[in-house]
Amino acid sequence: MIKKEEFLLLAAESTHLVIKNEKLLKESGIDCRIIPLPSQIKASCGLSIRADLKDIEKIKEILYNNEMELYLIKKSGLKKEIEKLS
Repeated sequence: MIKKEEFLLLAAESTHLVIKNEKLLKESGIDCRIIPLPSQIKASCGLSIRADLKDIEKIKEILYNNEMELYLIKKSGLKKEIEKLS
């Protein structure tokens, strides 16, 4: 059976911004963690924040105008589909 999953990925141009925003999200009760940025996404920072899709509206509200790019990641086995949302 092929494992399928969907999640949000937030990317930024600096490591500092990724770390700052992860802390902000966690303080707001959002379950998230820093992971390596997939090579298909171009940003100068090699880190990103992974979060649950169910939290998308709250994340947008918290990080409004905060220089983060938002992506929807769909994984099915080894196949990965990336869609830019913002």
